[in-house]
Amino acid sequence: MPSAPGTWIEMGEVNPPPLPSMTHLELKGRWEHVLITDNPFKQVRVSPYAFAARIAHDVPEVRPTVVCSTRNRNILAIESEVRGALVNGVESFLVVQGDMLPEVEHWSNSYEIVEHLRALQGSVAPLRFEVGMSTRSRAWTFRRRIKVGSQFFSTGPAMDPASVRPCADRLELHEGDPPVYLEVVPPFSAAWVKRLEQVGALRVTNAFRARLEAVPANQRRQWAWRTARAVAAEGRRAGFAGIVLMGLKFETVAGEAYDAWHDKSLAPD
Repeated sequence: MPSAPGTWIEMGEVNPPPLPSMTHLELKGRWEHVLITDNPFKQVRVSPYAFAARIAHDVPEVRPTVVCSTRNRNILAIESEVRGALVNGVESFLVVQGDMLPEVEHWSNSYEIVEHLRALQGSVAPLRFEVGMSTRSRAWTFRRRIKVGSQFFSTGPAMDPASVRPCADRLELHEGDPPVYLEVVPPFSAAWVKRLEQVGALRVTNAFRARLEAVPANQRRQWAWRTARAVAAEGRRAGFAGIVLMGLKFETVAGEAYDAWHDKSLAPD
């Protein structure tokens, strides 16, 4: 489980399908851990709780973590979804505030949700589950979210290896802290990098931007995968507990991304 310290975990972020389907079976033999999104950018999809339940039933070797967005839901609605997922074998939940851009309603507070779910943990034995949070790469935010009870964290996303160590330094990680996972996005193009920076990704250096723009178009995808793996390697050296590969289509995560992530020829220098 992501809250367990001492184990390096690599997980792929996956989007549920727009309509019910059996696409989750494509994860078989792929990632051992997946993070399931909750209608990002107001794109309505199958419930992430239901999608995680199908994975738990049909692909039990894959461990799903469900994103619990506080956007457009109150505490009772979220707890009801969590209870339903628990009875279907889902054990991991990551609480986030949800989209800020474009503007959406936020009916509940992520801190209150974490406190509520931590209190629920003692009431559902013998079932067990863990509750995490996303965090900005700032020590005061990180410490406040540890205090509220989060058992693991995600931060980022990072695209430039040079941005990883400063991110860890800003968090001021201490021995005994809950595990923190670094979000990683392959930098496929300058436009993609700029778009992600505009919605909160860690900013890349000018030198990185120049290198990206100098890569020939027909080599850019391979370069992006090698760079993403370099970001992950730097994250491991900086003290992160693992990575979340994100910002990709489901079919990419289940196909190209997994293959590239395990391709020895794309290992970072």
